[in-house]
Amino acid sequence: MEREGMTPEKSRRYCRVAALIAMLSISFGCGQKPHLVHISSDPSGAVVFLNDKVIGETPFDTSIEQRKGDYNIYTFKVLKEEYKPVRKAFKEQLYHEKVSDIIPEKLHFILKEREKYLIAITSAPSGAVVALNGEVIGETPFTATIRERIGNPRTFDFVAVKEGYTQGRTVLREFAPQENGAVFEFPETLHFELGGDAERKPQ
Repeated sequence: MEREGMTPEKSRRYCRVAALIAMLSISFGCGQKPHLVHISSDPSGAVVFLNDKVIGETPFDTSIEQRKGDYNIYTFKVLKEEYKPVRKAFKEQLYHEKVSDIIPEKLHFILKEREKYLIAITSAPSGAVVALNGEVIGETPFTATIRERIGNPRTFDFVAVKEGYTQGRTVLREFAPQENGAVFEFPETLHFELGGDAERKPQ
């Protein structure tokens, strides 16, 4: 009598099928090809970060490899001097999604210029050298340009100096938007009255 169960031929066929499934699992899992993406920006020349690592300067092509694990997040950050940063994030919504499923082949970022604040700086007498936070920015009268910045409030220490006169100083301190709606605004003008040496008070 023949034993009930798997015959030698069936056993060999089963082994071949199992080997084929294992090969397919490897090819579709760990062996995925990197995803090619073209990244551009307006204006160009912006530095691009992927998950906090610099990957290039726009425009350029880059290969993005599949990260290990499920539900990965790919976060792009684009920076350019005098422009506001831009971020885009792509998250796997399904456990079997791949990087090529969620990140398009073309990524374009539109950068907005940081707002400019113009301050007309004068002095009496004129011809004073003005420094901002220790760096010379002009000689009165002139117009200074201060750009908006994202982040912590800043301190602006203006000092006006002219030979034979006492220096003038004005300190402006930014503040975060208040609960009552107040926001920091730069003055349109800044004037320094410089006293002569003869006007100095005795120490």
